[in-house]
Amino acid sequence: MPSEICFGHAGEQALLADLYLPDASGPHPLVIAVPGGGWIRGHRRSLAGWAQLLNRNGIAVATIDYRRADKCPAFPGNVEDVAAAISFFSENSDAHGIDAARIATLGASAGAHLSSLALLSDKFSTPSVKGMALIYGVYDLHAHWQADLTLNAAPGTDKTERMMGATPYDNPQLYHDAAPLRQITYGKAMPVLLCWGNCDRDISPEQSRNFDLALRQAGFQVRSVEFEEAGHFWFSEEDLADPISYSARLAPELVRFFKRILEVSA
Repeated sequence: MPSEICFGHAGEQALLADLYLPDASGPHPLVIAVPGGGWIRGHRRSLAGWAQLLNRNGIAVATIDYRRADKCPAFPGNVEDVAAAISFFSENSDAHGIDAARIATLGASAGAHLSSLALLSDKFSTPSVKGMALIYGVYDLHAHWQADLTLNAAPGTDKTERMMGATPYDNPQLYHDAAPLRQITYGKAMPVLLCWGNCDRDISPEQSRNFDLALRQAGFQVRSVEFEEAGHFWFSEEDLADPISYSARLAPELVRFFKRILEVSA
């Protein structure tokens, strides 16, 4: 069973993480895992299966929660929460059996947006990490808002708008600041694993393709995995034990990536 840890507060709201540790003695390399949910819903326990898989491969995992836009806009507080989790586990590594020199991140959907932005933007203070794995994320907020608009989202229901508190035509700078694609610089190159499905109807595959290209142009070490017929949600909903699932097909690649960048030998 994981340990529940409070890594900070957002007003009166406690920010919680579930810390999963391998059976062997530490200090352990750590993956900080950020779940999706359209910035509005979702829970850290949706990534429990991935945490258990990485534990079996000698890697600790902290699945985290963050501010949601269920009642009011959440940006940039939601990114600050992710940055706070990275800082907390880096600064308190000894108390939790973690090797602060071997930390990486994993994000899915909205979690991929938040975790990549926390690491790429100069507006958020985070310790350096060994790399990041990103699953069908949003990397260009303006383009994502436009794509949702073509699906005829009812007024006031668009998730991006609710999270941001404005449209890109109300505040274009805000959308620029919230886009990981626009924060890529030569000086922040790191290993990245990108994965997406080419039949995703919730987040356009072009989000990942364009992000992939920009990262490579800036000198990042990028490994991309495309599933031709995959849609959305599978990363948090599929059973890893199902050998024909997309999750099971990605699992060896994801484990190899983290073991390599976190220097796990066995």
